[in-house]
Amino acid sequence: MKSALIIKLIEAHCSSSEETFKKAVQDLATDEERKGNVGLSSSLVNAYATEKKTTASVTSSPLSEISFSAQGILPTPKDKDSALELLELLQPKVRLDDVALPEKTKEALLQIIEEQRKSNDLLSKGITPTNRVLFCGPPGCGKTLTANAIAGEIDIPVAYVRLDGLVSSYLGQTGTNIRKIFEFVKNKRMMLFLDEFDAIAKKRDDAHELGELKRVVTTLLQNMDAMPGNVFLVAATNHHHLLDPAIWRRFNTSILLELPNSSQRDEIINRFLAATLTEYKVDIKTLITLTEGMSGSQVCNFLQTLAKYCFMQNKNQSITKEDVANVWIKQSTLFINEDSDAYTRALYKLNKSGISMRALEEITGISRSTLSYRFNKEEKSDEQESEKSSLDS
Repeated sequence: MKSALIIKLIEAHCSSSEETFKKAVQDLATDEERKGNVGLSSSLVNAYATEKKTTASVTSSPLSEISFSAQGILPTPKDKDSALELLELLQPKVRLDDVALPEKTKEALLQIIEEQRKSNDLLSKGITPTNRVLFCGPPGCGKTLTANAIAGEIDIPVAYVRLDGLVSSYLGQTGTNIRKIFEFVKNKRMMLFLDEFDAIAKKRDDAHELGELKRVVTTLLQNMDAMPGNVFLVAATNHHHLLDPAIWRRFNTSILLELPNSSQRDEIINRFLAATLTEYKVDIKTLITLTEGMSGSQVCNFLQTLAKYCFMQNKNQSITKEDVANVWIKQSTLFINEDSDAYTRALYKLNKSGISMRALEEITGISRSTLSYRFNKEEKSDEQESEKSSLDS
C-alpha cells in the first residue's frame, strides 16, 4: 500500500467527513486492484460497508433513524462526577429534501446552508456567515430532523449535546460542563446542536428558579459571546417563551416550525406510502383530512400503525376508508372515555371526512341514531362558534 494513500485515509478519518473518508477508502482499494490484489481490494470495500452498517445499527442515540454514530473519532468531554458523555458525535444521513417544509422556510434554510458552505470565503473577508440558528415550535414538528438535514447538506458531523450529562446535580458543575462543550467544538468543523434549549436558557428573573440556574444562563451567554465564527450553533426549543431575553440577541435568526399544513402532510403521506405501502391503494385525501392538527411525528406514527394494521390483517391491495377510520379512532382516542365530548368530537371529524354512519356504527358499536343525535349537537356548536367569530371580527 502506498504511504500517501494511508496518510490520506488517516486524515479523512480525523476530519470527521464521511464523504472524504469514503473516497480515501475507494482510492486505497483501487490502488490495490491495480497491483493485482483483487482480494484485498474487495476486503477493503467490504470492511468499510460493514463498519458503516454496524455503526449505524448499534447507536443508542434517539437520532438513530436520521444519523449514524461517529463516536470514537474524537474523545468527547464527560461530566466529572457522573462520567456521562456530554455530547454524542453523529453523522447525519438525511438531506433537506427529506424534510417536508413550507417553501419560505426551505428558502431561508438554503440561504444558511449556502453561507455555511462558503464560510471560509466569507470569514476571510471579515463577513460572519449565519452561524447561530434557533428553531422554535411544538414537539414533533421536525426541529431535530431539520437541524440534521442542514448538517447533512453541509457534510459536517453534529455534536448532539446530551442534557442528562450536561445538567449536573452538583453545584457549579453544569456551568463547567457548558464550558467543556464550547471548548471542544471551537476549533472543529461541526454543528453544535443544543436540544431542549430552554432547560439551560430560562429567564433569569423567574423567582421559582435557583440561583445556580441563573449562573448557568450567564455562563452560556459568555460562551456564546466568545464563540468563534467557524462554530455553527443550532438550538431547538418547544418553549421559546421561557427563554431569557438576552438569549435571543445571541442568535442570527430564529425559525418557527409549526404543525404541518395540508401540503406538508400530503408530502409526508406520499413519501411514506411510496416507501412502505407500495402495493396498496388508499384515499390520500382522507389521510390528509384526518391528520389535521397532528405534528409531523404524529402523522408518521399514525401511518406506521396503519401499515402494521394492513400487514397483520392480511388486507388486500385496497385500504378502505373504514380501515383508515378504524386505525385512526383507536389511536386518537386511546386515552379518551367513550362517553366523553372528546370522543364524540373525534367521531364527528371522521364523519365530516367522509366516513359513513354505518361504518362508524360497526367500528364503535354505537347506534346510528345515537351518533346522529351527538353529531347534531356538534354541528350546532360549530355554527355558534362560527357566528361568534364573525361578530368578533
